Amino acid sequence: MTAEATPQDTGHPRRKLILLVMMLCMFITVMDNNIMTAALAEVQKELSASNAELQWSMDSYTLVYASLLFTAGVLGDRYGRRRVLVAGLLFFTVASAIGTWSGDPTQLIVWRGAMGIGAAVVPGCTLAVVTNVFPEAERAKAVALWSLSAGLAIASGPVVGGALLGGFWWGSVLLVNVPLALAAVVLIVMYVPETRDPSPGRLDLAGVALSIAGVGALVYGIISGGEPDGWLRPVVLVPIAAGVVILVVLLAVERRIDNPSLDLSLFRKRSFAAGSTVLFSSAFAVLGGGFVMVFYLQVSRGYTPLESGLLMLPVAIGALVSGARSDALTAKFGHAAVVATGALLMAAALAYYATVDRDTPLWAFEIAQTVTGMGFGLTLSPVIAVALSEVPRARAGAGSAIANTMRQTGSALGIAVLGSVLGSVYRSELGSAGDGLSDESASSLSGTLRAAPELAGPAHAAFLDALSAAMWVGAGVALVSAVIAMVWMPRRPQPAVPAETTPAAPGDHADLKGTHA
Repeated sequence: MTAEATPQDTGHPRRKLILLVMMLCMFITVMDNNIMTAALAEVQKELSASNAELQWSMDSYTLVYASLLFTAGVLGDRYGRRRVLVAGLLFFTVASAIGTWSGDPTQLIVWRGAMGIGAAVVPGCTLAVVTNVFPEAERAKAVALWSLSAGLAIASGPVVGGALLGGFWWGSVLLVNVPLALAAVVLIVMYVPETRDPSPGRLDLAGVALSIAGVGALVYGIISGGEPDGWLRPVVLVPIAAGVVILVVLLAVERRIDNPSLDLSLFRKRSFAAGSTVLFSSAFAVLGGGFVMVFYLQVSRGYTPLESGLLMLPVAIGALVSGARSDALTAKFGHAAVVATGALLMAAALAYYATVDRDTPLWAFEIAQTVTGMGFGLTLSPVIAVALSEVPRARAGAGSAIANTMRQTGSALGIAVLGSVLGSVYRSELGSAGDGLSDESASSLSGTLRAAPELAGPAHAAFLDALSAAMWVGAGVALVSAVIAMVWMPRRPQPAVPAETTPAAPGDHADLKGTHA
């Protein structure tokens, strides 16, 4: 196919199809972590998994994914986003297929971590491709649609997982990744142009290694803190402290080299710093809250995985409705007002969840779910768009990876903290009723009901008190997001960063004025 130069303001001729392919990639890898929530009860039964092993079957993916996001973005900028994206998806496919047949919790945890290696390339590379193939006039809307694919995947995961578990075994929630990821690879090879930084300079190996070690240690400690034994343990405090120290060393190293992989100057720009921070706190509140609500629906109220997934589907509907309008709303009212409104909606919904009980009308719960989704849609795409407005397009992979690392770290911390609050308050409220139970049985509602069905009354009451405490914490963090947005985010859309003028390498599309395959 002959490469043809295109004027800078027109974008790639197949940009809408490319956007759909990039959205599919995001949907697959984000849905994977949420689809597992529907299978937790089945995994626990079939593999005899403890609560800690169940949490690590979720968090091993998140740990590796978050640790490698920044590195994957750098590699995509340097070696080509299409090439790195295809390699990552193929690795993800193989790990999913093998993980499907895990015979014990340890195997599942290992293969879930391996899946995270492949999935880590997706956020940075896909967003960088979208940023490069769309002209400035269309880019904000394209980023909004890309963001919606993640929101849709978050809400769709439990529905798809529940539907699969209705007819197949628990491994089907991993096996479904295989045909979807292979289809994405074929579409990438057929339709997506190669894009990269035309002047990457020397690879910053120290920055790459320190970022993996620092983020990995920090996230590991955070996840460990969500286990039943609590936060004040060496296995929690040592990794967190080590992660902080390594990241401080990373900052010092990156300041002293000419071509750093981590562009610290981005954090001196208020829009990027505020957008990344709001991504962190919003993910903490919404994804941590969603993790807790799965136990409310499936264990406290007794709904099947499919039923609970359908009950959480209004989150996706709300996100689609508000996200589709977020570009127009920010153009009219400014990023600060729109993002703060979204954060306040999330806070209000979480505060409502703190009041639910086993008899809460489903119509009221569904309204709260819709409000959660609307808040998420109003927040996610505008903060990503405003953060990336500060990043040169040639380095869009590294810039978007930084923002997505903040989001994933917020998600891991939200699940760990709110899960820890849920477990610790539950044990406290169960009190003497749990005397004689093992620590495992006394740490969760499902464990108590399996070990001592006669304690159903006090166990359910203790769970609802614990749920309320966790949701109030989530609501408070969402309020922090609203304050950050109002104080530090721009009140009007930011001007675009000028495109890089360095010509692309032959066959590449380094920015909008490059070549189109």
